[in-house]
Amino acid sequence: MIAISIARLEAALNTVPEQFQALQEEVYQPRTPGKWSRLQILGHLCDSAINNVSRFIQLQQSGSANDSADPSSITPYNQNHWVDAQQYNNAPIEDVIRLWCSLNQAVLRVITHLSQPSLDVSCKLPDGQIVTLEWLIQDYVAHMEHHLHQIFSNHDILSSSS
Repeated sequence: MIAISIARLEAALNTVPEQFQALQEEVYQPRTPGKWSRLQILGHLCDSAINNVSRFIQLQQSGSANDSADPSSITPYNQNHWVDAQQYNNAPIEDVIRLWCSLNQAVLRVITHLSQPSLDVSCKLPDGQIVTLEWLIQDYVAHMEHHLHQIFSNHDILSSSS
């Protein structure tokens, strides 16, 4: 249900900024050698929002012309390259938090007003699986929550949104 995804995204927007800010300098250190820092993970979620809001808009636009026999294909992006190119670990924490909030507010504006016919539009994932726009939105929120749990692994900020 799209309403559940919207509520979970709204809950994250209401809790993450303050809690992330409270992590302070800890956000710049990778949690495991060779992995992203917490700030880079939040930056990755910004990149995910950039790519997905575009998908959500394009898929609803193609909905009227979309044929289940020939659904639109989702193009993947190189996540590591995006995180490196955006230089998140060199950015002020506040900038990345504001970007994450702004992008997810845009996601909310787009998904809140989708009609059921738009939500039912099909698309093809890179692995060939056919899914609906509604599934893609649910997956976006689940992906976001997965990474927020990595960031806040020792904190209980997401219990209201899971």
